[in-house]
Amino acid sequence: MKTKVKMARIAVAAGALALAAASAHLGGGAPLGTLCALCPAGFAQIAAASGSVPWALLPGVLAVLVIVFLLGRAFCSWLCPSQLLRNVFGGRAPRGILGRGGEAAPEKPSSCASCAGDAGLKTQGLVLAVLLIVSFAVGFPVFCLLCPIGLVFGTLWALNRVFVLLQPGWELVVFPLMLLAELFLFKRWCAAVCPLGFFFGLAAKARARLGLGARPQADCATCISKDGCRACSTACPEGIDVASPGTATLDSCTFCLDCVENCPTKSIKLGFGTSSDVQENQVPVVISDDDPVAKGE
Repeated sequence: MKTKVKMARIAVAAGALALAAASAHLGGGAPLGTLCALCPAGFAQIAAASGSVPWALLPGVLAVLVIVFLLGRAFCSWLCPSQLLRNVFGGRAPRGILGRGGEAAPEKPSSCASCAGDAGLKTQGLVLAVLLIVSFAVGFPVFCLLCPIGLVFGTLWALNRVFVLLQPGWELVVFPLMLLAELFLFKRWCAAVCPLGFFFGLAAKARARLGLGARPQADCATCISKDGCRACSTACPEGIDVASPGTATLDSCTFCLDCVENCPTKSIKLGFGTSSDVQENQVPVVISDDDPVAKGE
C-alpha cells in the first residue's frame, strides 16, 4: 500500500535521481554513473586504488558525514536510489542496520537489538576492508561495479546510450539484472553488506554516544503506549519503540516517518535535542495498583 509518506519518499528520491541524470546529460560536473564526489565508500576505494588521498573529494564526503551525524540515516529512506526501487516495488523490505521487515514488534524491546546492529556494522566493515584490499590490488574501485546506487546510474547511462546515442550495449541487460538480484533476492544487502552503511553507522553511533541530533519523539501527554499501543514499533522497519527510545532512534532510525504517519494519536513529532531532553519527554510506564509486582507479591 502506497501511503502519503511513502509517496513523498518516492517523489523526493525520484526527483534527486532525475536532477542528477539531468545534470550529467546537460554537462554538469558530476558524471552519470558515480556518486564518488560525495560517497565515503567511493572516497576510500579511490584512495586505496590510486595510492593517494583524493583531497578534492574530501569536503563533500565530510559534509555528508556531518549531515548524517545531525539527521541520522535519512539518506537511506529518502535519497538512496536502491530504496526508491524498494519503495516502488519491494514492499517493506529491510532498510536499515537491523533489517526489520515491519512485522509486529514484541511486547518488550529485544535486548539483542543493539547486538544485531553491531553485528551488521561489523559485517559491513569486513566487506569494506575486503573491497579496499581488492581495490588496492587491481588499482580500481571495484565496488562501484557492484554498488546498487552505481548500478542505478549505470542503467540510466545504458538507457542514454540506447535512446540518445543509439548505441545499445550489454549493460542495459546486465546492470538491471544485477540490481534486481541484489535488492530483491539478497534482501539484507543494506543491513549486512553495504559499505556506505558502515560509514553511516559509525556516524549514527557517534551521535547516539553524544546524545545529539534530530529524532522522532513521542509526546507523553497524548501517547497511549502505556495502554499497550505498539503502532510505532510495528510500523517502524527498525522496530524502534519511539515512546521508550533509548539510543535506538539516534543509532538506527532512517527518518522514514512511518511511525509519525501510523501513530493513532499523532503524538510523534520530529525534535532536535540531547538525550536528556528525550528522557524528560519519555512516556512513563504505568503499573496498575492491582499488579502483583506493584504489591510486592
